[in-house]
Amino acid sequence: MPSDSLGEHVASLPILDHHAHGLFPEAPWRAEPIEPYFTESADPDILARHVPHNLYFRRSIRQLAELYGCDPTPDAVREARQAQDYPALCARLMRETGITLLLMDDGIWPDRLLTVGQMNTLLPTRRVARIETEAAGLLREVPDARAYLKRVEAHFDALAPGLVALKSIAAYRTGLDVKRPEWPDVQRDLDALLRETPPDRTPRLNRKALLDATLHAALRAGLRHGLPVQFHTGYGDPDLDLRLANPLHLRALLEDPELRGLNVVMLHCYPFVREAGYLASVYPGAWLDVGLTIPYTSTHGMVTAWHESLHLTPVTKVLFSTDAQRTPEMYWLAARAGRTTLTRALGETVEAGDLSPGEARWAARRLLHDNAAELYRTG
Repeated sequence: MPSDSLGEHVASLPILDHHAHGLFPEAPWRAEPIEPYFTESADPDILARHVPHNLYFRRSIRQLAELYGCDPTPDAVREARQAQDYPALCARLMRETGITLLLMDDGIWPDRLLTVGQMNTLLPTRRVARIETEAAGLLREVPDARAYLKRVEAHFDALAPGLVALKSIAAYRTGLDVKRPEWPDVQRDLDALLRETPPDRTPRLNRKALLDATLHAALRAGLRHGLPVQFHTGYGDPDLDLRLANPLHLRALLEDPELRGLNVVMLHCYPFVREAGYLASVYPGAWLDVGLTIPYTSTHGMVTAWHESLHLTPVTKVLFSTDAQRTPEMYWLAARAGRTTLTRALGETVEAGDLSPGEARWAARRLLHDNAAELYRTG
């Protein structure tokens, strides 16, 4: 198949963005510097001295300059952005992504970003509930651990009709090796957490026995309602211990007989794409996402992520997301990178004889849209 024909086909496909976050309202969008959009670091030295020299930043400045019709320099892009009508820019860029449905995790900065309802005015949006955020609000309601866990399960039962999935950031807290803790350990953790948290603050759910038990309660509810659960895996903000974020730690959950039938989506994965691919190839309930790796890495890294995700994993179990947040440009850049690198990767599979030209076209639609539509039962 000629590469331009495959590229035209991929460019025409809808994207079901199964993992992203809300946008800034206009005032913080105008005030926010651009460097934080291109890194997971919050360190001032990294932002000021080093982010402008990573490949994602430099590639994106040229693409944004093309978008805004300005010189390909950071200063010119900053000036051009400030001249934009923000609501019109949001509408335009979200339209140009080709995203037809957004599944939004609203657990990050809920007081600073647009809500699911507000995002739904830009494009169809459905809610993904973050387990740790929801459960933290229940910790003070019942000081008995058994009663608390029953409350968690009931809470997610009640939320389920308005959700499309659950999401966990256990990788950021205590790691992905989620086990079934002993009751005394759960009660000990709950007592200590409530004792150490000031009364005017919501407790941070970051004790392992308590968090593991909370996850099992939430996942039981999710399984009853057919909700997949997304787990952050791989790299992220600096407060994450990457050693604990290897998706291989999720085997205990994937093999738990009580959770048989639960669909577990391994988000991001980098640098553990191969490990996640192995899990997705052998466990029916394991699914692999290439978001965040795309667009944060080099072009070579993004093409490689597509290839590595498909080394072992069936085409029908790989998903694409933008993991975009705060600015519509992140959606636009991620969708653009996803399409162009997927075109290259699938073109190479045709050249290598792994897929026929027709199969590559079929695979492109599966990867960008259809796999997510079936997994999340969005129609």
